[in-house]
Amino acid sequence: MEFILSLVYIGVVIYIANQDDLRRSMGETSSPQGAALPWMLYGLVAVTVLFAVMIFYLAFSPDVTAAAMEELGRPSITIDRTAASVNLALAFVLGGLAAQAVTTDHARLWIRKVVSSAYNPASSVHTTAFVLALLVVSVVVGQYVQQGGMEGLAGSLKEENSLAPGTLLFYAFLQVVIAFLGIGLAIRRALPQSLERLGLRVPTGADIRWGIGGALAVFAVSRVIIVIWIALLSPEQFDEQTRAADQIAQMFDTLPLAFILSISAAVGEEVLFRGALQPVFGWIPTSIFFALLHNQYTLTPATIIIFIVALGFGWLRQRQSTTSAIIAHFFYNFVPLVLQLLVVP
Repeated sequence: MEFILSLVYIGVVIYIANQDDLRRSMGETSSPQGAALPWMLYGLVAVTVLFAVMIFYLAFSPDVTAAAMEELGRPSITIDRTAASVNLALAFVLGGLAAQAVTTDHARLWIRKVVSSAYNPASSVHTTAFVLALLVVSVVVGQYVQQGGMEGLAGSLKEENSLAPGTLLFYAFLQVVIAFLGIGLAIRRALPQSLERLGLRVPTGADIRWGIGGALAVFAVSRVIIVIWIALLSPEQFDEQTRAADQIAQMFDTLPLAFILSISAAVGEEVLFRGALQPVFGWIPTSIFFALLHNQYTLTPATIIIFIVALGFGWLRQRQSTTSAIIAHFFYNFVPLVLQLLVVP
């Protein structure tokens, strides 16, 4: 229920931001709803910081944590105190930056200098997107710490059935809806203009060729990094750093599951990241954001791989279209999963 309420709240925030931008583009003054937008964003900042405070408290109150997990019928999780402290500091930093972006013109002008000249300091939509991006990073890191790191994350995904086909398709649908709502479908743009803004089109021959070629290129680069990674670590260290990701990959033990994972991730993530966010925040900042959200690879060289992969998909968005990036993303995910199914007896 809390998840649904959060989605509704965020959807309302994005809708109001679009309405505010529409009124300003028509020379009108902000509505009462637009005037309330900063306070709604402050509310999201406060909730995010409180989430980090809660994790910090649980880390230093193991008895409370154990009792809560027992009540939920789940195995006890030990929250690392250092990680919880770092997470709390990160939440305050990101929350403070988000609050400054809402409050001052100076902060928004600074954001434009840092991320991209396409970012409009006067746009409520752009500022809302920036604030939500920072807060999502804080929440994702917090969930990673709360769940006990990579091992806890893998166990949580398996136990909660978070990788079930229906759940994967739902999250992909949610990402697409957020992308279309964010760029103002039926508010500031009609459907044809929305598709153009997101870089979506019926796949052309060039989209397919560049997509498959891009997938092969980023796959080759990732293999090189993995070879170097293996050479620098002992087999035990490498297994420890990749165990969680391997456990997640092994959950997709049939061809239909591998296909659903690949297509849902490709469509949902590319429409949102490369389609909606990259034209505003730029190629590199969007790629960093994408890598940070893949927390099953946190604090391992795999994060570098994800960043490079994101750069590849982002380049395809600039060179061809988001459709081409979707094709590349699909093949990059699907082919290794199929090979794994063929190799594992």
